[in-house]
Amino acid sequence: MKVVQFLPSLELGVTATLALEFANELVKRGHESLVISAGGPLEARFRLHGSEHVNFPKISESVWSLRHKSRLRRILAELQPDIVHTYGRSTAFLTWRALKREPAGSRPKLVPLVDQYLSNSYFNKGVACGDGIIATSQGIAEHLKKSSTRFTEKSIEIIYRGINIREFDNEKPVASQWQLKLLNSYPQLEGKNWWLMPGVISASDGQEAFLHMFAQAAAQRDDIHGVIVGRLADNDLRYLKKLEALAQDLNLGGRVTFLGERRDMRELYATSQLVFHLAKEGDESGKYSKEALAMGRPVIAYSDGCAGEVLQKYFPDGLVRRGDMTALVELSLNLVSRPSTLNSQDFSYAVAADKTVVFFQGLLN
Repeated sequence: MKVVQFLPSLELGVTATLALEFANELVKRGHESLVISAGGPLEARFRLHGSEHVNFPKISESVWSLRHKSRLRRILAELQPDIVHTYGRSTAFLTWRALKREPAGSRPKLVPLVDQYLSNSYFNKGVACGDGIIATSQGIAEHLKKSSTRFTEKSIEIIYRGINIREFDNEKPVASQWQLKLLNSYPQLEGKNWWLMPGVISASDGQEAFLHMFAQAAAQRDDIHGVIVGRLADNDLRYLKKLEALAQDLNLGGRVTFLGERRDMRELYATSQLVFHLAKEGDESGKYSKEALAMGRPVIAYSDGCAGEVLQKYFPDGLVRRGDMTALVELSLNLVSRPSTLNSQDFSYAVAADKTVVFFQGLLN
């Protein structure tokens, strides 16, 4: 089976990493893996593991992207893939338009991946016209079907995003040198129980809710310290400044630390008392909850998102109703239980790839 993954770029981030791991799994299974994108830092890793990369202009949700339609059609005619797996509405829309006039029996199957609620947009049509759709949670699949009749008769497969189970191995000890180095850099963390808030720093990832919750909890406990970790969305320094100002307004000076983007998430999970996943509804994949649970950490998350679906199975004690700040504070202060042992294989890249390949093969058959 020849699979093309089409995404805007290979910049460091969740989407490109997911595409990279899936490409690696395809090659391991003997399938042909190709990637179309504007390139980026991860391009060399795709090639290293046996995938072919085709450069393509970076596109966005704009009618101007349609000027690349003929170019994409020529590339796909040359590559002759069985599947075109798209990430984001813009790539799905352009692929649909490029293949629209091709005979149904000879064109590749279009399979968009949907990892968030889709707002009303003309570009949704590219997703709706896919031969099959992969949703990364039950909630997203249900939202698709409710949002438009175009989706009600579509084959929508729910496949949770995988995590790197080699990296998030709970049985590996945390090196004492790591903790010493961290405390030397951030002495305010020493002797405190860390409440960890991982995620992209953006208005949709829940840092503001975390700060409001933590302010109320910190007023009742002196032994806790909030740790916010993650990269800036679109290098938006203004939003980071807004969060830092909010922390000051809530009298959290010295009680919350912004660590920025880190490459030691396994250690941070392992040494935190609690992990929070408070993204806005429909704007999260449950990634951080899976990683934290794999590390044996208790997670608190809203009950209506992908993270909530994960916790419902593995750690229901950590569920809280969205918008109920009082319940969120109380649960955070009183949660003493620990997750049952998570079979991290359930969320491995390999399992996600197996399910995706089976779905692709079903569409081809």
